[in-house]
Amino acid sequence: MVIYLFLFSFKVDSQDVKLGNCLDEYSNSIEPELKGQVYKGLAGLLGDEFFNPSYLKGDIFLSNGQIAYGQYLRYNGRIDELLLLRPETSHQILLDKYFIQGFCLKKTDSSVQIFFDKISVIKELGADSSQIFAQVLYRNKLSLYAFRRFLNNQHILVRLNSGEEVLQNSYAASFIYYFKLPNGQTIGFKSLKGRDLYKLFPGNKELIKKFFKEKHQRRFNTEEDLIRITKLLNTLY
Repeated sequence: MVIYLFLFSFKVDSQDVKLGNCLDEYSNSIEPELKGQVYKGLAGLLGDEFFNPSYLKGDIFLSNGQIAYGQYLRYNGRIDELLLLRPETSHQILLDKYFIQGFCLKKTDSSVQIFFDKISVIKELGADSSQIFAQVLYRNKLSLYAFRRFLNNQHILVRLNSGEEVLQNSYAASFIYYFKLPNGQTIGFKSLKGRDLYKLFPGNKELIKKFFKEKHQRRFNTEEDLIRITKLLNTLY
């Protein structure tokens, strides 16, 4: 298996935020104002573009400290944006990312809650910093995030009812993971091997080798593996 590693980092002010629960707090303020515009979608799209296939109930954490509770939300990984469903009108609203610090989704008939933070990163093949929504996989002094992006991976020739043939874009998941260090720096990668960690954390090479030897861990094929090594690396801080 070929491991494709990208290193791109960005430093921001570090701020630890307690990972709470959806719908478990109460605000004495008025209903927060949510800003956005009607979402029309991309016509003729093939494949997937949404992290959650249907709308889920959840909370939105705004940059001004307010929380919009019990909203119907859907994350679009093609455009890295959060959508809001207004049940009374059936309108899908593309929310303004600038005013959102993060959000959480609660799976239907489940206690599982999925948290996303807005973090600053250097995107792949880019030089400038940008802010993305990334799922929190582990949060501590060293944190692990997943950017649930969906990219155009191929063009498919489709025959229309009129008989005309056209090329349409097909989208599929292409996730990127980020370590967030205690100093606020973020480091991105697509997948990981043991030797890649030596490049990411050169000052802790011997300690990492010791961890691998004790835990018999050499390869990271799943997100559970990544979370486990992040927890181990967190003990270095």
